[in-house]
Amino acid sequence: MSLTDSLKKEYCFCPLKGSDKAEVLTNLIADFAAAYGLDESQEREALDAVLKRESLGSTGLEHGVAIPHAKVSFIHKPVVALAVGENDVDFSSADGKPTRVYFLVLGSDEHPSEHVQVLSQIAQVVKNTTMLNMMRNARTKDDLISIFY
Repeated sequence: MSLTDSLKKEYCFCPLKGSDKAEVLTNLIADFAAAYGLDESQEREALDAVLKRESLGSTGLEHGVAIPHAKVSFIHKPVVALAVGENDVDFSSADGKPTRVYFLVLGSDEHPSEHVQVLSQIAQVVKNTTMLNMMRNARTKDDLISIFY
């Protein structure tokens, strides 16, 4: 499973509102829920799962990137949303720097290897300084989409 199979144009959000970690995650899940067509209980399950995963350890990496992720009952193949925040946010990142770029990954217990594969591909993308700078500098959804499509 490739990253572009999991990341659809409609799951790109820019600018993502939020001034702290909880607000960013809540807004990211809400935006994704609306685009994917989740009902309220599915949206709540996704948010609860992501927050539970975050409580185990921050998914904030380095260079202003976070990959909040979780497994949920209603997703059968990994799905990725990409967002760029309107603000730098303290995400308890590995390098201690604020975060602005978010890759939300929702997967299932049915396909754990695909979930890990997508996470690995995202890690490779964010190592590309040019792409990462383009993502950080995106100001609209179209800016963000144009990086991948």
